[in-house]
Amino acid sequence: MEKNLTTGSVLKSILYFSLPYLLSYFLQTLYGMADLFIIGQFEDISSITAVSIGSQVMHMITVMIVGLAMGATVNIGQAIGAGNKKKAAKDIGNTVTLFMMLAIAGAAGLLFFIKPIVGMMSTPQEAVHETVIYLTICFLGIPFITAYNIISSIFRGIGDSKSPMYFIAAACAINIILDYLFIGGLHMGAAGAALGTTCSQTISVLIALVVIMKKRQEFLFPKMILR
Repeated sequence: MEKNLTTGSVLKSILYFSLPYLLSYFLQTLYGMADLFIIGQFEDISSITAVSIGSQVMHMITVMIVGLAMGATVNIGQAIGAGNKKKAAKDIGNTVTLFMMLAIAGAAGLLFFIKPIVGMMSTPQEAVHETVIYLTICFLGIPFITAYNIISSIFRGIGDSKSPMYFIAAACAINIILDYLFIGGLHMGAAGAALGTTCSQTISVLIALVVIMKKRQEFLFPKMILR
């Protein structure tokens, strides 16, 4: 899992690291696209509008989380490159604590201001109700979005950009399956799209945690978690 990027060809190391990262980010943007494509096959214009507007809001939030997580990747990468796993473990612990606190507080704040947010997006009146439902479910899932990006930043910090790509690829596949189940099968509309997205992200986090537990690299998380 850990990849040493401080030796060998610079170009090869850059390509090895950056291509999976770019693909991971591309796959992460497919959530909203998949929701729109599938809901367009089964629901009316109000549901499609709700998902379209809600996806834009969630994309902005995801971009901010990814940007902040990049700072953790840099700090962890510097510690790993210097061979200082003790500092890497400390950086990881601080990152997990800080980001999860911010995620919970941010989710609570967004839920509190959800109606003003929907209004700021110039949501058509007929789509307001479903947009609020869509964003409510997605905002409740923000801790899981944050957890995925924290875990991804940790993996990338130790030189492994492939594992996060696999996690998000699995999440995308699960999201599509759940969308067809919730939207096409159960006719849940925008709520089904949001639920499919949130559940798939939760599953991707669980997969990532299972991988970490199997690898048992103690500097990734405290020993009490690994035992």
